Amino acid sequence: MSSALPGPWVDHEKKVVEPWLNNDGIVKFMEFPVRIPAMSHRAFHLYWQRHHSPNVMNVTAFSQFIRKYNTSHVYPNKVPGLPGHYRQTSAFEGAAEVWINSLDDVESWLAHPLYAELIQPDEPRFIRQDGSMEIVVVKEENLYVPDADMTETGLAKLYLLLKRKFGLDHDEFHAAISAHLESILGHASLRSLLRKLVLSHKLREPLPAGIPFADIDAVAELWFFSPKHIAPFFADAAYMSVVQPLEATVIDVTAVRALVAKMLVVHDEFSFQSSTMQPLSFDWSD
Repeated sequence: MSSALPGPWVDHEKKVVEPWLNNDGIVKFMEFPVRIPAMSHRAFHLYWQRHHSPNVMNVTAFSQFIRKYNTSHVYPNKVPGLPGHYRQTSAFEGAAEVWINSLDDVESWLAHPLYAELIQPDEPRFIRQDGSMEIVVVKEENLYVPDADMTETGLAKLYLLLKRKFGLDHDEFHAAISAHLESILGHASLRSLLRKLVLSHKLREPLPAGIPFADIDAVAELWFFSPKHIAPFFADAAYMSVVQPLEATVIDVTAVRALVAKMLVVHDEFSFQSSTMQPLSFDWSD
């Protein structure tokens, strides 16, 4: 869906149905994994890229549900320049994002016998199963997509895991956080540093049995060419004086978790852009 704001970054019709109003249509399954203590950072990401992700896509009866699959691999060191209340202290090693046609298909996908037989048994080999990872099912709102054919692999992506301000109900929060992030786009200096801006809205409850509960209400996803562009974004006068001061009216600013990760497209039916199973470089210096 496109932004409701008029401007040169909008090339689609104004959105009619806000994504937080219902659970219909394509949904996105997001997992923020934590590695097992026995594995190093490098070993975890190599296993994720070279074994687990190809294994998921090679099981055709299981992967037929998947419309798009991205993995994001966290940079091992804290990225400087983020606001102090964006805590980069979680043990998350990145994010797996899987687009599925419908919420019903998510149930069918996770209940597929081959998941239990082939996919799930592989997860404890590198992902902790003690409840420390987070899983959330969301509806995606594309606020800023200036290049529909943009190559995503290799870009830096900032995930902000957000909780709503106490007292806001579901609809109030999602409308407010959408408007808050859209306000970024009114500032050319901020827009020029972004490659893409997405807001993932947690689905309305109650959810079907088997869909996990997440202590996350929304995930803001800010895409940059590299981590070097993140500090100038948050140091920009427009962000510091206009955007950031309004955060506290929408979110619980004491509970923001942040991670900066490097993108890898595993599979993509939407844009037909090149997907790759080749591993990312582990030189995170860019």
